[in-house]
Amino acid sequence: MPSAFPNFEPLGLEHKPLVESYASKFPPYSDFNFTSLYCYNTTGSVGVCTLNDNLVVRFSDYLTCRPFYSFLGDVKTSETAHALLEHAKKEGGEAELKLVPESAVHGLDRAKFRVEEDGDNVDYVLSIDRLESYEGSKLKPHRNAVTRFLRSHRPETRRLDLTDPAIEEMLTTFFLHWVEQRKIPFSEAENEFKAMSNLFKLLPHEPIFGIGIFVDGTLAGFSISEILSEGYATIHYEKGDPSRYIGIYEYVTQETAKILSGMGCMHINYQQDMGLPGLKAYKKGYHPASYLRKFRVSWK
Repeated sequence: MPSAFPNFEPLGLEHKPLVESYASKFPPYSDFNFTSLYCYNTTGSVGVCTLNDNLVVRFSDYLTCRPFYSFLGDVKTSETAHALLEHAKKEGGEAELKLVPESAVHGLDRAKFRVEEDGDNVDYVLSIDRLESYEGSKLKPHRNAVTRFLRSHRPETRRLDLTDPAIEEMLTTFFLHWVEQRKIPFSEAENEFKAMSNLFKLLPHEPIFGIGIFVDGTLAGFSISEILSEGYATIHYEKGDPSRYIGIYEYVTQETAKILSGMGCMHINYQQDMGLPGLKAYKKGYHPASYLRKFRVSWK
């Protein structure tokens, strides 16, 4: 039996069945994906429990690592939100719930709660069949980028054995190269770096797989994806070296989509942009088929 609120259990591998039993009932919000929760638990502060037959999560902010609360479910949502806000207030934190899925806010009493859409954390849902070809005027820039990439290089796409320590070392080295090419302090990418390292602790895990794009035997870009349910997949990590290979990101995404299509997937949850201007512009440029919306909830 899972712990009942307010007794949070530190998130561990043993909580995978619990998290997935709740997540399977709703659209695949990235924040309640077990792999994402586990990987981004870089400070060990993420906790889980249940309240009113809802899954409650004490999150660690992806960028700041500060704790906050959210929940997934649709049972007694007003009572659940009130209890979590009271708990946050008693702890001296911000009396605001974040990343609350749209499915969880429908039943909230709007006379008591302020509900605001969080535009920086909506999940972008991309159509795989459009990514396979980049057809249409809206995706012409992506199609052109791939054409330019293929004119300059003869890439090879390989499935990566993520259980191989040599592959882990190769991807880790590439990540550090990616940070260097962006000319940013490592501290700005450290949380993501630790999260990717955590992913290898989950393996072997069949729904997770990686592909690498190689040019003349050198890794030019890679992605790590997970097969979800109901025709969905998500890309957890996607890195490339555009300083040497213009169009590499568009090509990695397209090659990933082709493989996912062959595995029966129709949609990719491209996750959120976290309000980062460059990432927001890039993800909007894919003209998502739909969004999975999330909200901030506080008292009025």
